Amino acid sequence: MASPPGSAPGPRTTDMKTIFRFACLLCLAGLSGAAALAQDWVEAAAGPYTPVRRDAIGTRLIDLPTPFTAGDHVLELLFTHRFQESVNAGSAHDLWGLDSGADVGIGLAFGLTRHLDVSLLRSSFQENYELAAKFQLLEQARRVPLSLAVRAGADLLERAGVADPHRPFVQVLLSRRLLPGVNLLVAPSWVRDTPQLRNAFNVPLGLTFPLPRGSLLDLEVVPRTRDLKTSVTAWHAALSKAVGDHLFSVVLGNSRATTVDQYLGGDSAAGFRGRDVRLGFNLVRNFHL
Repeated sequence: MASPPGSAPGPRTTDMKTIFRFACLLCLAGLSGAAALAQDWVEAAAGPYTPVRRDAIGTRLIDLPTPFTAGDHVLELLFTHRFQESVNAGSAHDLWGLDSGADVGIGLAFGLTRHLDVSLLRSSFQENYELAAKFQLLEQARRVPLSLAVRAGADLLERAGVADPHRPFVQVLLSRRLLPGVNLLVAPSWVRDTPQLRNAFNVPLGLTFPLPRGSLLDLEVVPRTRDLKTSVTAWHAALSKAVGDHLFSVVLGNSRATTVDQYLGGDSAAGFRGRDVRLGFNLVRNFHL
């Protein structure tokens, strides 16, 4: 017999609700198990030479190039911004350097194939045009210990009065994903001319660490060279975040250099000290054509 209006639900109604909730839990558990099983199948199906899952690292870390290309028929648009005045040289009157001028870079890269791209970066500092091509030879997989690419090009300086304005360079780019979000990058590089050196060679280093919400902490170091007494170690740190086809980086560092000829010798014509701290940012946008 049905319960009178306003009375508590009968035992049968309560049992049906319990059964319904239990069935929902079973369905959710089944879906989760199916998803986990599907993931296991995907990982098992991946061959020994299937590339490992990449973190949100683009064609460059902060200033250093990575072994990764733009991608097949992908157009990459890059903006770099480095404030000229250091934070420690500023004050509240100029917002610790934010009111100062800035070196601005505008760049384009295009992926001719999955493993080959060409790029052009124009830096406002000394009107520097950096043209380069990058070819990826290896991509890290279960049986491939690292990613490897070769990058070659030249820095062409249009500012009048600059000595040796045509500066070819070659870079070997290596990276190893150690853990999710943890990547080690090494970039042995040669450039024919820097502001004070001839035939400069150096080995810049990069490292990333994972942060909450998919962000990364990016670190770069370009060691001082023994070939020049006044050479200074350049360092940068950045908080980077990928959002769709955008990659944003807020940068701290002591050097304003963003091109190979300016950062490789630790002798940027802009001048910097080891204790300087400057603000900047990078913005990358990819277009799939």
